[in-house]
Amino acid sequence: MKNWPIQILDPNTRRRLKRFGKIKRAKWSLIFLITIFVFSLFSNFIANDKPFIVKANKQWFLPVLKFYPEDAFTGSGVNTRPRYKQLEKLPLFAENSENWMFWPLVRNGPEESLEASQIEIDPTLTLTFAPADQIAVVEVDSQLKMQRSRGAAGFYGKASDFELRRMPLAMDPVQIPDAIVTAVAKRFENLESEEVLVTGERGISFSLAAHLPRVSPPKLVRISMERRAGEGEQEKAILTPEMGWESAPPSVWESFNENSRSAILGRAREALLVPQEDLAVSSADGQIRVKFDSQTVEFPFRPVQGHWFGLDNSGRDVGVRILYATRSALIFGIILTVFTYAIGIFLGAVQGYFGGKTDILGQRFTEIWESMPFLFIMIFLSSVYGRSFVLLGFVYGVFNWIGISYYMRAEFLRLRRQPFVEAASVMGIGRWKIMFRHILPNALVPVITFFPFALVGAIFILTSLDYLGFGLPPGTPSWGNLLDQGQVQPYAWWLILYPSIALFVVSLLGIFIGEGVRAAFDPRTESKLQ
Repeated sequence: MKNWPIQILDPNTRRRLKRFGKIKRAKWSLIFLITIFVFSLFSNFIANDKPFIVKANKQWFLPVLKFYPEDAFTGSGVNTRPRYKQLEKLPLFAENSENWMFWPLVRNGPEESLEASQIEIDPTLTLTFAPADQIAVVEVDSQLKMQRSRGAAGFYGKASDFELRRMPLAMDPVQIPDAIVTAVAKRFENLESEEVLVTGERGISFSLAAHLPRVSPPKLVRISMERRAGEGEQEKAILTPEMGWESAPPSVWESFNENSRSAILGRAREALLVPQEDLAVSSADGQIRVKFDSQTVEFPFRPVQGHWFGLDNSGRDVGVRILYATRSALIFGIILTVFTYAIGIFLGAVQGYFGGKTDILGQRFTEIWESMPFLFIMIFLSSVYGRSFVLLGFVYGVFNWIGISYYMRAEFLRLRRQPFVEAASVMGIGRWKIMFRHILPNALVPVITFFPFALVGAIFILTSLDYLGFGLPPGTPSWGNLLDQGQVQPYAWWLILYPSIALFVVSLLGIFIGEGVRAAFDPRTESKLQ
């Protein structure tokens, strides 16, 4: 008796189910898909921004199943939907242990838009140190000693322009190329010289303007110095809120004096609260530009603690929306497949059983109907009547029955001349009863075989239409909507990765099940040549 559900089936069906059970990939895929479907059916009890049960003022409430206005809890006269997370913080619940809320496992709903302040992130600060572009003009005498300078302190570190006066231009760390020394000597000799542009060590460019002989030699020669910072010279370090380095201080930190360090740390404290502009400070290696990059929450936002799948462009939890979207996709696929199969089975059965003119007219109608553009009609009706689950299911159903109708027509054409059909007809059984009580059970192999593939196709259609913007109503959780957001914001990889994985897993399980059913119901697997 323990196997009574199997024993009531006919021997052929039992053999097929037994063959299906031997195909482990198909069997486990069916178990996993059913588990996913059942799990998704309880989405409201797994992830929701409304609690299961609320006890307030000695009364019991079930917000997850029924709507209650805010007035029912606070007596404020406000009849809008309460925000239970904020309601829980009121003295009514926070200061009275008799009033409490029992929440689902995940306290986020599919339509709940979070605020940036509700996202817990690590308040660290990334500092980027890069040499600043340095330009200086110095005037030297015949001994290459600086008499005047503007901006030279950026090349000589701590030295100021005042301290640089009367100092040699070749003072460490600046190394003067020989070409510049020779060009300066020619100018003091009052010889004609062309413009000179030379790049020396540390990427410093020296330039002298062209010189024409004068009545008397110049007393000072002007030299331009320039150094452009490259991207490879940048150095990044992470600063914690306690103003300590996360791992080790950057190598350039030792080149700053105490005043520069204090200025950097002071600007960093402000950058943790408000975005700050870059800061230019002097170091022993020259002018350094410091950039402050604090982490701010802007939607869509990457996965963080409490929101492991990230948030979409409206601040909604992607993981919760994928869970609800899985339920919508599977329910939609099952209903749609059953609806289209019902139409296809009926029309195919009528054509195959009656044959003749009925079959010819039915085939011509099917060919005409098959040529109509489903996508254009769906787009047109969505534009006129709006997007809805019923409209999408109806339009898809009246267009997707054609494939199964061909198979059912062929099966009924084959079976209508079988002895058991003729015997039923001789006994006076009505045509419709013969069709659906005698022939149909023997013609269900194509229906059962193609059902998993049709389910996967319906899910893909729903995802595609949602991606194009002609699927389910706006705001309804769907994989296609998340993929559409990921296309608009390509940097938000979580909007593409996780919905794609969900679609891939469900589709792969459906295909494995379909292959197993096809192998189990294929009569050739039991046939042998004698």
